[in-house]
Amino acid sequence: MQMFLEKSLARAARGTGAAVDFTGKWQNELGSIATIAQTGDVIAGQYVSAVSEGGTSTTGVLSGFVDGDLISFVVHWDQFQAITAWVGQLDPKASTQTINTLWQMTSQVPPGDEWASINAGADVFVRIA
Repeated sequence: MQMFLEKSLARAARGTGAAVDFTGKWQNELGSIATIAQTGDVIAGQYVSAVSEGGTSTTGVLSGFVDGDLISFVVHWDQFQAITAWVGQLDPKASTQTINTLWQMTSQVPPGDEWASINAGADVFVRIA
């Protein structure tokens, strides 16, 4: 069975971590805000990006999951043919509640340029409410 597991999953702890409530507003270093409502291990909400094409803000529907201090969410943008996914973990050493994340965004590109449709980066979110 072990040989069929993803290598990274084989290093993951078994079971579920101690519950963390991510409900609230979280702001990243760019001023974007994720508003999260949590029910059990499922999250839903809205994301307001402070940065988009043309320098204006844009919104999207947020949905995802939590497991202990781990979080993953996806945003489907309202005004763009694009989807962004974040995965991260609450930082236990931070003085304020902080989530360190990595993200990937895919957007529509002409046929043949599919690899150009994927962008990646990192965000740090701090709880603001």
